[in-house]
Amino acid sequence: MSKRIGSKRIGDFVLPALLACSLLLSAGRMAIAADPGPAIPLPDADRAQIEKLLGKGVVGDPVPAPPLQMPTSYAPREGTVLTYLLRDAKGKSWSEAHRIASTTDSRFSPGFTYSIEKVKTEFMQAADGGLVIAAEEDLKEKVLTRFTPGQPLIVGGLKAGESRQVKVDVKVADLSDPTDITHTGSLDITYSYVGAYKVTVPAGSYEAALIRWDYQGKVGPASIKDTYYRLIAPGAGLIAMIEDVSISAMLVYNDDTKLAKQLERIE
Repeated sequence: MSKRIGSKRIGDFVLPALLACSLLLSAGRMAIAADPGPAIPLPDADRAQIEKLLGKGVVGDPVPAPPLQMPTSYAPREGTVLTYLLRDAKGKSWSEAHRIASTTDSRFSPGFTYSIEKVKTEFMQAADGGLVIAAEEDLKEKVLTRFTPGQPLIVGGLKAGESRQVKVDVKVADLSDPTDITHTGSLDITYSYVGAYKVTVPAGSYEAALIRWDYQGKVGPASIKDTYYRLIAPGAGLIAMIEDVSISAMLVYNDDTKLAKQLERIE
């Protein structure tokens, strides 16, 4: 079995700018912002997972956690380049640039792309007042993966301590012929708004919402179990994240990735 089938991973994310908001969405943001929300201490189990890769001192004290706002509240401007410091479980570190632009691919328009050169491109769209990943091009493995419905990235109005569950159908095709579906499957996603915290990264200090994604499912021969923590802040998008990926494809392919990212600078 081809390695690329097993290596499809739920992508990291930087929140792109969306299309101009309607008056209704603007009014919704004002209503959400009026609720300061509770300050929720970070659960010990989550802190242990986060500090294992990000290190101590990155995620600090809890701050009031208002309901999640509309995607435009978190979005950097279109054309922004965000540079992240990455570190794996072995202590190796490197930098990576992420770019935001309008979608030019008619299959996923209107919307925006979030891209990492020579790594991947994610296609993001507005949906039900939130933001989802509709598809991802894996440039290393040369596959296109579509998600139906899209993977949730921002669930506007969700309150701290609440969770949402969604089942996503997955179709994988070779980039050379996107109409030829090579593998299918599904993912069960639990999306949890843990709380908001003071976060300190090389780019500065932020008050950021902590979202946890738990993925479990099967795509083709690959059994997938992933947990992602993402810290997002208004006007900057992704501040820090960790991923804990476990993929097994019957001894043909295995991936046990553990990775952390911290925002270094915004340009």
